[in-house]
Amino acid sequence: MRILIAEDDLDSRLLLQRTLENADLEVSCAENGRQAWEMFQQGDFRLVLTDWQMPEMGGLELIERICASAKGRYVYMILVTARDAKADLVKAMDAGANDYVTKPYDKNELLARVRSGMRIIELEQRLQEKNRLLLAEQKNSEKLLLSIFPKQIAERLKHASGVIADNFTEASVLFADINNFATLAAQKQPIEVVELLNQLFCRFDRLADRFGLEKIKTIGDSYMVAGGLLEQRQDHAAAVARMALAMQQEMINLDWPTREPLQLRIGIDSGPVIAGVIGSARLAYDLWGETVQNAEQLKNFGLPGSIQTSAASYELLRETFVLEERGEFYLPGSGEMTTYLLTGAQEPA
Repeated sequence: MRILIAEDDLDSRLLLQRTLENADLEVSCAENGRQAWEMFQQGDFRLVLTDWQMPEMGGLELIERICASAKGRYVYMILVTARDAKADLVKAMDAGANDYVTKPYDKNELLARVRSGMRIIELEQRLQEKNRLLLAEQKNSEKLLLSIFPKQIAERLKHASGVIADNFTEASVLFADINNFATLAAQKQPIEVVELLNQLFCRFDRLADRFGLEKIKTIGDSYMVAGGLLEQRQDHAAAVARMALAMQQEMINLDWPTREPLQLRIGIDSGPVIAGVIGSARLAYDLWGETVQNAEQLKNFGLPGSIQTSAASYELLRETFVLEERGEFYLPGSGEMTTYLLTGAQEPA
């Protein structure tokens, strides 16, 4: 640890220097406050001993400048001066001095005060390191939280103590899975299957960010995303439709050797949903309601390589997308429903 001495009197400066160097301490000396200030700016000094009255810059001004410029670096400062009035002590402490030694001083007392300052510096450095590690851990926790939950939900989880539950009257939900995936996966090694899903879902995650949608969850090879939840938007169905078309394109671009091309089955429905956080040890943000159920059923009963929508989604999409009526089907839990196949976006007029 380097110690900076600021003392204009040569004899006093040499005495301080010898006293500290004889105690195996590393010392640098300045002849006045201005020189000490320049040396401090250029070096890594954590402990400063300074006289009060010096030419060009006094000890109090030097201390005040150091305090103002430390920028998170803890510096322990000791005034060594002939002034011994109580008012002077108060003035020195108000300026930022940590300790005060009056001349003539006892060498052992001076060394004891310097060592005390060094211990405080070491403790302060340990505290700063612990705070740095704590801040890094906090950032990692927040990063993990944001990887699991939407940003708005993550913020509410950090500050809320009760149940998080919301009702959205206008939203669109998309479910997608890989057609005949179980049979395809049985032909591959586990690492190959996991790598495929990771590659595919990472691409879907980027699409969700691109179209401003919320990824809700993945279950096996099934991927769920929704629009119109935390940020109310009139185009939630259009954003989900654009993502569905982009997901199909990603399947074409995916390089995974199989006997037959990989195809997605996608289902989309629009309407009210309930959203909230459930669980205790492993929290999860999820959606419930008939809209969610319909989207999943539309996916389950969809055609390989197709995007099947409900009549509700069709009404929101028909002005700007190309949809073909597939017919009326029975969906468990919802009954008879006319469904449509989304095949693309309409060309601008």
